[in-house]
Amino acid sequence: MTIRVHKNWTGTFHPVPDDDVAWTVNDTTGYMDGGPSCDKCDACECEDEHGRLHIGAECIGLSFAYVCLDGGEALCQECAEKEGLQIIDCDCK
Repeated sequence: MTIRVHKNWTGTFHPVPDDDVAWTVNDTTGYMDGGPSCDKCDACECEDEHGRLHIGAECIGLSFAYVCLDGGEALCQECAEKEGLQIIDCDCK
């Protein structure tokens, strides 16, 4: 699997037009957000007695994740790179 996303000059991301599978970025860095944890390795930004902090019973997930819009899969940076992550400078008109 290859994960390709366009990054524009403002630093935001969107799917690469005409790709068979649409990937983008969920970026809520700096905000308390119920974002996804990694579907491959369960990475999150939580800690409890085992090094994971949970708010109530819910995981706070990742503030930055690559998300497949066609299936909902979310990957952390490391897992996305293992899957062939390509960040492409946006040239959309």
